[in-house]
Amino acid sequence: MASGSTSSAAADTMQACFYAKFGGPEVDQVGEVPRPKAQDLAEGQVYGFDFCGKVVASKSTEWVAGDEVFGMCKGLRRGGLAEFFIVDGDICVRRPPNMPSFDAAGLPLVGITVLKAFSKCRLLPAAQRSSSQKAPRILVLGGAGGVGTVAIQLAKGYYGASFVATTASAGEKSDLVRELGADRVVNYRDEKFWQVLASSSQDDLFDAILDCTGEAAKCPSLLRDGGGLVSIAASPTVAALREFIEESDTRSFHKITFGVDGFLHSTFGGFIFDRLTGAASLESKCRKRGGGTFAHIIGTGHREYVEILAAEYNAGRLRTVIDHVYPLRDGIQAIERIESGRAKGKVIISIADEEASTTTAI
Repeated sequence: MASGSTSSAAADTMQACFYAKFGGPEVDQVGEVPRPKAQDLAEGQVYGFDFCGKVVASKSTEWVAGDEVFGMCKGLRRGGLAEFFIVDGDICVRRPPNMPSFDAAGLPLVGITVLKAFSKCRLLPAAQRSSSQKAPRILVLGGAGGVGTVAIQLAKGYYGASFVATTASAGEKSDLVRELGADRVVNYRDEKFWQVLASSSQDDLFDAILDCTGEAAKCPSLLRDGGGLVSIAASPTVAALREFIEESDTRSFHKITFGVDGFLHSTFGGFIFDRLTGAASLESKCRKRGGGTFAHIIGTGHREYVEILAAEYNAGRLRTVIDHVYPLRDGIQAIERIESGRAKGKVIISIADEEASTTTAI
């Protein structure tokens, strides 16, 4: 399936944001590249996992030219920062009429990551909990970032959390996370969250902790018995890598050698890997919290999760927090904005001049 709605000067080329070779920021470029062919589903040098655009052609009977869709590419596939790209139809979701393209482009990757993370913590959506089950208490480290802003909203809305704590710097970011629903904001510049949130009472601890800042090692003592700690910033676990490969189309991994693949899937390899990364230590500390768990999350294209995000958006319980929208020609500036660490929410790139045209988020 191709996604796009603009045309380049030549029918066989298009504008895109890409890297010409491996290296630092100096290799990033915006310019003309060949248009993808129908078989071009492998990972490439054009940036962009998230996408929102208009179908121009489809082999699937589910989609027809003119349909407006959004989603996230599977595995290592990408290409959203271009006028046209090829994407599997089975990961696309129809864009709701009340959801602007910019909002749709900014939700999939971060939303999929949050839903996957909280499922690892064994949280049930509020609608699926029995009357005897208590609403969860949730801690989000790094609440003002792309993942954090969505995590706070889904914690309150979709999961019906009774209490959400988060970390953020004072000023605009603290104001933002409170507006999104955070009950307690820890200013990480002045306070140590693992100290100010510590308690000897199970009632004051957390059922789920989502680490977006790489501080998972400081979190096990804050877990309730049986709670779950999930990180997107700590070193990956072998379980996370195995799951990512399983969830993704294996064609995206043709560059993984048999030796590496065999190592990751062997008992000995997994044992060594998790000890070298520190995951084994975190798992042990969490288990001591009444059977708690630790997991690392790697988000990838997931249609059912994107459908949940669309439903939450339609219900008014979820919005996309957008830091800035850049035109494609300023794609390198957008990447620099992300790397600065100063963005509040998502950075969006508009592929065409019209807002209704293809957009993507990074």
